[in-house]
Amino acid sequence: MIRVRKFFKVHFYNMMSIVTIGFPFAAYKFLAGDICMNMSGGDPIGIILFHFFAIWAIIDFIFNFHAMMTILITGSNPGPVCLLAMLAKKFRATADMKGIGEAFDLFLSFSIVAWLVGFGLLPKLSEGYVYVWNISTAVNVLGAGTARLALYFIGEKSGKDIKRDKDEDEPEKEDVGKKTQTTA
Repeated sequence: MIRVRKFFKVHFYNMMSIVTIGFPFAAYKFLAGDICMNMSGGDPIGIILFHFFAIWAIIDFIFNFHAMMTILITGSNPGPVCLLAMLAKKFRATADMKGIGEAFDLFLSFSIVAWLVGFGLLPKLSEGYVYVWNISTAVNVLGAGTARLALYFIGEKSGKDIKRDKDEDEPEKEDVGKKTQTTA
């Protein structure tokens, strides 16, 4: 029981993020491609955009599925959970920017959602895909609150933990002053 609780405390937030962010955002990307194709009326640009979004969605889904299985099977933290995170690790300019790929993917995914909702494009979805939209949106919205609430209750990042982490990361001000006085 202790091992299960420790596993839950360590990996819960990552697993919730995959289920409530990774999978829904992959669905949003696919649905954006579907709308592009439907709006184009069969034009090549619509088909190209559909394939672009569909491939991006499939790659992100595979990354997220792999991350979930890595957590469940090995109990270790996964690598990149999306295409942009993997690409960010490969480029020297972004190699030192931890999380920039995920942040950019998050921004683009929310931009897709804003575009679809803001321009009233949801009726352009192919038949049956509105259910995928609704499920993805419900999981995404409810998951954010659920993950944070659960983290509070399992105590992974309670106020005490945050203060302790902060204290360990920052040198004490008194020590800094003493060092400056002795070197002067």
